[in-house]
Amino acid sequence: MPKLYAMPSAAARWLAALALLTPYAGAQPTQPLNDTGQAQCHDGAALAACAIANTGSAAAYPGQDGRFGRDAAYVHGSPVPKTGGGAAGFDFSALDAGGNATAPGGHDCVRDNATGLTWEVKQNGGTSQLRYEGHLYTWYDSSASHPGSQSSQTGLACHGTLPGNLCNTQAYVNAVNAAGLCGKTDWRLPTRRELLSIVHYGAHDPAIDTAYFPSTAPYWWTSDSYAPDPLHAWSVNFTTGNSSAGEKTDVFSIRLVRSGP
Repeated sequence: MPKLYAMPSAAARWLAALALLTPYAGAQPTQPLNDTGQAQCHDGAALAACAIANTGSAAAYPGQDGRFGRDAAYVHGSPVPKTGGGAAGFDFSALDAGGNATAPGGHDCVRDNATGLTWEVKQNGGTSQLRYEGHLYTWYDSSASHPGSQSSQTGLACHGTLPGNLCNTQAYVNAVNAAGLCGKTDWRLPTRRELLSIVHYGAHDPAIDTAYFPSTAPYWWTSDSYAPDPLHAWSVNFTTGNSSAGEKTDVFSIRLVRSGP
């Protein structure tokens, strides 16, 4: 089990992701942000439909997330327009290998119409595929400036799909860009803020819209090093939606992202 530094609460994790992280060069701010996918509220005993009686200003548990935003609009029958589809207030469009819009199912990429980001979709046809869902990677960035941030380059978890069997994040980014996934060559690791933007907090194990993001493993690397200890980097757990810092020599999954049209 990887050694992880976890944030103390869901609220703290979300606020830290939104307020404390600055995207590295090449990344674009995730604006506007997605809603969270959480359309229910808690009445003190269990999850329940959101209403003034249990979450209003005078209620015991006021101001809960499920009462506000795009998600709440869908629950209450007043949905905001969507370019594509997706659970709750999410707005996703599936793309084929050429970057063209297609129906969900067997698609290669997903455009998030709310944030403007485009995401890699994993493959499930076997270990010989470059983007196979089961491949794992260490965190590595030869350009990183923090002392000690260049982790071990080698790994044994990508089944020979990368040159020299260097199963690390940098080698994977280079290979996907060389392949021109969905017609683009500017794929990169997402920041923690970006990766948290597709967490579906109204779902669990996996905490994501599986119609658009099938084959979602638990731990996924981000591009953000963990400032108190640069031998660690931030990851997002898509079983629960938590974010935590793992050792860069750990092996996690990768979902690449790109900005722009």
